[in-house]
Amino acid sequence: MQSTQTFFRTDSRRSASALAATGRRSHRGLARRSFLAAVAAQGVAWAAPWSEFLGNGSLSRADGDSIPSEWSDTRNVFWRSAMPAYGQSSPVVSSGKAFATGVEGSNKETLLVTAFDLQSGQAVWTHRSPSSQRIEVSDMVSKGAPTPAADGLAVYAFFETGNLLAIDHDGNRIWERSLTEEFGEFGGRHGIGSSLRLCRAGVLALVAHDRPSYLVCVDRRDGRTVWKTDRPEGVSWSTPTVITHAGREIALVSAGDSVEAYDTEDGSPLWTLDGLQGAFIASPTPVGGGAIVGSSSKGHNVAIRFGSTASEVPTVAWRAAEASSYFSSPLAHRGRVYMVNKAGVAFCLREDTGEGVWHSRLGGQCWASSIGCGERVYFFGVDGLTEVVSAGDKYARVSENRLSVEGRLYGAAIIEEGLLLRYGRDLVRIGLA
Repeated sequence: MQSTQTFFRTDSRRSASALAATGRRSHRGLARRSFLAAVAAQGVAWAAPWSEFLGNGSLSRADGDSIPSEWSDTRNVFWRSAMPAYGQSSPVVSSGKAFATGVEGSNKETLLVTAFDLQSGQAVWTHRSPSSQRIEVSDMVSKGAPTPAADGLAVYAFFETGNLLAIDHDGNRIWERSLTEEFGEFGGRHGIGSSLRLCRAGVLALVAHDRPSYLVCVDRRDGRTVWKTDRPEGVSWSTPTVITHAGREIALVSAGDSVEAYDTEDGSPLWTLDGLQGAFIASPTPVGGGAIVGSSSKGHNVAIRFGSTASEVPTVAWRAAEASSYFSSPLAHRGRVYMVNKAGVAFCLREDTGEGVWHSRLGGQCWASSIGCGERVYFFGVDGLTEVVSAGDKYARVSENRLSVEGRLYGAAIIEEGLLLRYGRDLVRIGLA
């Protein structure tokens, strides 16, 4: 972590350790006050289409009546569609269609991208590609886990086999390449899980495994490499978060024991904040003037406050004492931060100070990230149970919702007047009927 200096007149009667402690308290206090001011000034509305993992990083929306708080097989379900192949990615939305990925075959021989009509739920087309790296299907290895990204030109898909491709909205391939053939096969015991992220220069893909790793940006139109930045070996399933700070677009990467920042224009490293551990699954959540970094290790879930320039190493504004994040990324909503740990315990913290507000055990683990909508927060259990609680300082359960859908619940996407829920082999639209 970056060293700090505090300027004051020294006193021979004070020990060096006392002076250092005073400096650390002063610096932490300044960072916390600055972070508090930025949080107070930020907005919480979400308005853009859910076209990327975590809806472009903003997990809140202001319209509290657009998503139902209750649903069942006979209530508030618009449609349910079977997926042509199993997948663990979240759905994304663009131009009236929902897109989801999957894999076929005992060794993931075929990779699928399917487009669904958002109104009817009917599959419009399915694009199939041969895999460039055969991987035996196992419950311990990712199966079509990276979430695609979409814009008005195409849907961009990435697989743990190394295939990276763009498909137009009519289902025609625009370009495709194999990162494993170009840069080496992927390693790691559990596969690749990082999702794609759009930026001004193109499409970002993070390959962080136990072999030479990298962050690469490819052009949306033809798939050519815009830039590629090599990284130290090390496994991370987190997805880059793109933010704008000090006039530059920056990609934040949680890398296990650190958080890294890269300029999205040319891939140049800007800074690394060390001193963390376990920050290799959840993605950083942007907040005004900084970000919340989730970790599976207690004591390493932090709020970071950006410096005055894009290249300045951020400071830690606060560090959560008990809360931690597992698969689901932290949710920042209406001045509070919500996390779910490995045991399925949900935590609510003050966004400005990190002080614990409440915690409560849920029905089980949450692999999909939580969302906030108006006065409610939605926790998506991997076993299919969605628990809705009141947003705020007192824990109050609003509802529990479960559908008769087999398999795990992997992801959710906010759409206009509802939700999309992605199970292993099913896609369901929830809305006020």
